[in-house]
Amino acid sequence: MWKDFFYYTRAEQRGIAVLLILILLVIVARFSMPYWAWYFASHQEDEEFVKSVQALNEQLIAKENERKSDSVFYFNPNQVTEEELILLGFSNYQHKSFLAYRNKIERFNTKSDLLKVYGMDTVLFSKLKDYIVLDDIKNKVKLKQTTKGSTPSSLVWINFNKQPTQFWNQHIISDSLRSEVMLFLKSNYVQKSLPLYKIKEYSDNQLIEWLQKRSKPKFEKQYIKKPVIMVELNGADTSELSSLRGIGDKLSVRIIDYRDALGGFYSKEQLKEVYGISDELYDNIKEQILVDTAYIKKLNPRSYSVKEISQHYYFKFEQAKELKNLYRKNESPKAEDILKLRSINKKDWERIKHYL
Repeated sequence: MWKDFFYYTRAEQRGIAVLLILILLVIVARFSMPYWAWYFASHQEDEEFVKSVQALNEQLIAKENERKSDSVFYFNPNQVTEEELILLGFSNYQHKSFLAYRNKIERFNTKSDLLKVYGMDTVLFSKLKDYIVLDDIKNKVKLKQTTKGSTPSSLVWINFNKQPTQFWNQHIISDSLRSEVMLFLKSNYVQKSLPLYKIKEYSDNQLIEWLQKRSKPKFEKQYIKKPVIMVELNGADTSELSSLRGIGDKLSVRIIDYRDALGGFYSKEQLKEVYGISDELYDNIKEQILVDTAYIKKLNPRSYSVKEISQHYYFKFEQAKELKNLYRKNESPKAEDILKLRSINKKDWERIKHYL
């Protein structure tokens, strides 16, 4: 048979060889077709599965990022973080002031304590007050419920005549008022006790008034001067300022507006700069007011424009311009560097140094 193959012409031999190759290719394609069909179908399904997983992941990320910066949720002011304050709607200045106040005072005992934070907006407070959850709020609810019929064993009553200095450090924020109370108790005896949860709800002034009404002198024949109710200018609201004799609603609003424009008082004598505060009125109330300089809002000329600095009552445009240039050249200028400026003299420095 193979010998017969060589009797064909060269062209016929080539044709037979090509025909055999084509037949072989057809046979190979026939048996390999199911494998290739499975491969392409499987590969295409894998790509579609990966795409569907990626799309689902993107949806989940988008849903997670849907929370806006003005969302509202329950929070504990003694534990809330900086990121959560921003989500609640606190501005950059407000959340920094909030954290600084908490670090200094240690804790918030009542919801209204948030209003003591310098720069706290009453509109923001009204929106958030129903979502504030204090550390011991559950205990307070239980105590109030159990006190309706009988006195619970868990209710702690405080005898003010036997409390150490540490107790007063925890429950009276103002240093001056704390000293007044401790001095008052040396010469007076408090006749009644008060539950601990109630003490935490009272402000400094409310607690002092309660002590005064329920105390009697330890020595009847000795005249004991009762402590004066003090008002701290940088943290007081309109109601506290209005409690001062001669300060009405209008004057209290003017004082707060002037205080906010300055960034806070460094001396109680600055009160005389407020329109409507005469020398006579100031002399009548000066013994009832004090100033905590920790509340003062500082100015950093490096971060403020010349226009913004000059809008402060104590800075002129030329002074703002020279200060801006000085802070650009010197990272932390000293007092002597500032006094070398042409537009700032010693008298100016005594006023503006408290705000730099």
